[in-house]
Amino acid sequence: MILSRRVSLGGQQLDELDERIVIRSVNPGVPNETLGTTDRMGGVGQRLTSQHWNSLDVIVTYAIDVPKKDLKTRKEIFDAVNSWALKGGWLKVNYIKNRRLYVDKVIVPGSGDLFNWTNEYTITFRAYNVPFWTDTSPETVTKQVSNGTISIDVPGQVQTVLNATLQNVSGQTISDISIKVGKNTLKFAGINLGGSATLTISHGHDGLLRAKVGDTSVYNKITGGEDLYADPGTNTVTIESKRALKVTIEATGRYV
Repeated sequence: MILSRRVSLGGQQLDELDERIVIRSVNPGVPNETLGTTDRMGGVGQRLTSQHWNSLDVIVTYAIDVPKKDLKTRKEIFDAVNSWALKGGWLKVNYIKNRRLYVDKVIVPGSGDLFNWTNEYTITFRAYNVPFWTDTSPETVTKQVSNGTISIDVPGQVQTVLNATLQNVSGQTISDISIKVGKNTLKFAGINLGGSATLTISHGHDGLLRAKVGDTSVYNKITGGEDLYADPGTNTVTIESKRALKVTIEATGRYV
């Protein structure tokens, strides 16, 4: 039986563990945030001073369609579901098309009295590092530039980070490279990018910035900037280099 609500984790569907698993509800959640405010002068109103997205919980509730007297089978299915959930990884919901969430923490239920066949069990899948649903595939643009710009339409609803690959196509070593989007600039000094070598700027499922040439980290060559933050909508990426680069920019949308 194909259920109207389906959940997969690490590519494995929950209801395929056993046909007697019935998914009762799926709540895709909304990111929890902390706001900072200060009172306005005049005794009326406040001003927003800071905003921080903290975590996002996805709540899945299921039941076990097995007679109450078959406690052994009910326990086996319950344990199988917990084992599936505790692996973590990429979570997908069938009706949230082309999006996924990376799960950092899983909170599983206790079984309670398995003789009570009407019991429902709730699993919490929590994202801490990137508390947003994200596109499964990024928006991508490629262009050859030295000192020039690239335009990219960033999908999503909230700020995200850009990935980039910059391949030296000049045949000569490039010492310094700068890449900028909006008010955010990453500057690499003394990178000595050889002919046909590629600088890769990327982010793992933890959302943290990585910079490599081949398999070697050049994170210590960053002399300015924090990351390539970009808001939804059309963004202009500016590249500064003394020699030609083949540049690919990727933007993965984030959604609340």
